[in-house]
Amino acid sequence: MKVFFPLGAFYPSQIGGPCNTLYWHCSALKNNNVQTTVVTTTFGIQDKISPGEWLELECGKVFYGTDGISSLKTRKRLSKEIMKGDVLHLNSLFSPFSIYSFFYRSFFQPEKKIIWSVRGELNENALKFSSWKKKPLLFLYKLLNKNITYHSTSRQETKGIRKMFPKNKIVEIPNLIAPSTRLAIPNTKNLLYVGRIHPIKSLHKLIKGLAISEVFMKNDSKFLIVGKQEERHNSYKNELVSLVNKLNLQNKVVFKGHLEGDQKEKVYAESYALILASETENFGNVVVEALNQGTPVIASQGTPWQILEEYNAGFHVSNDPETLAKALDSLLLIEPDKYQQMRINSCKLVDENFKVDSQIYKWIDVYKSLLNEN
Repeated sequence: MKVFFPLGAFYPSQIGGPCNTLYWHCSALKNNNVQTTVVTTTFGIQDKISPGEWLELECGKVFYGTDGISSLKTRKRLSKEIMKGDVLHLNSLFSPFSIYSFFYRSFFQPEKKIIWSVRGELNENALKFSSWKKKPLLFLYKLLNKNITYHSTSRQETKGIRKMFPKNKIVEIPNLIAPSTRLAIPNTKNLLYVGRIHPIKSLHKLIKGLAISEVFMKNDSKFLIVGKQEERHNSYKNELVSLVNKLNLQNKVVFKGHLEGDQKEKVYAESYALILASETENFGNVVVEALNQGTPVIASQGTPWQILEEYNAGFHVSNDPETLAKALDSLLLIEPDKYQQMRINSCKLVDENFKVDSQIYKWIDVYKSLLNEN
C-alpha cells in the first residue's frame, strides 16, 4: 500500500505542529510496512538537507523542492506521485500543495481516494481570515466532492466538517506524537504559552487575565511567550507589547521568541503550567507536548481538551479574562501533593491516548478501508 503526502512544509521545518506529527505519522506507517512518499518544500528549514532529489529517510521517501508550487520540477514530482499512490493524504484545505494536488487528481484520476485532514480550517473563526480566497475554493471543492474522506482530530472539528460537507465520510483520530524524553528537572512557578503569535490565540485576553490574577501578580511567577508571528501579524505583536506596558506587566511577561528541540522541551518541563486560550483550535499539539513533560494545562473551551478535567491534568474553561484569572489562581494555590498528582496524571493522559506507535493501527485501518472501497 502506497500513501502519498503533498505538504507545503515538513520536518525538520518547525513552522507548525503538523511538521512533526506528520513525520512521526509517516515513520510509524513505514515501520508497519506501509510505503510513504512525501513531496514538500524547504520552507522553514534551517538544517542542511539535499533539496531537489529523493531522500530515503526514517519516514519514507521525501523530496524537498525549492520555490514551492511555482517550481516546475516540484509540480512534476507532485503529479507523478499523485498518479502512483494508492491513497492521497492531503493536509490543509488552503495550502497551494493541497489545492494543486486536489485539482490534478480530480481531472486525471477522479476515482483515486483522498483522505483530507482539514487542520482546523473549517472553524467559523478560522474562516474569517482571508475569506475572499477561501469561499471560492470551498465552492469548487463541493462541486468536485467525490471519493473524499475527511479527517477530524476532535468532536468539535467533526461538527465543522459535517456542516460544510454533510454527505462525506469523516474519520476522527487525534494527532499522535512520538513523545520526547521526559526531563527530571525542578519546575518553577512560571506559566507558559507556546505557539504562533496570532489574534486567534487570544493572547490579549490571557494577558488581561494575568493582570486580574491576584496570585500571579503577588508571587514571583512570570508568563513566558514562546513563539513568533508571521510578518503580517506584526501589528498584533505590537498590540500585545503595548498591552503589557499599559498593565504594568513588563517584569512579568517575557517574549522568548521561537524555541525548538531540547530548548523547547526544557521550558515545558520547568514550567508550572501551559496555557492555551485560543478562540478555536482543532487540536493543539503543544498541549500533548506539555503534558508529556508532566506539565498541567489550562485550555480554553474553544479547544477540544475536555479530557484534561477527566484526567485531573488541568482545566478546560472559558477564555474571558476573568475566568482565566480564576483558573490561574486555583492552579497556583493548589496544595503541593495535589499538584504532583496532576503532573503524574498529565503523563498518564499522553501514554494512554496519544502515542503514535501504539495508535497508528487506527490510520492503517482507515487507509485499508479506502482501498477496499475501490
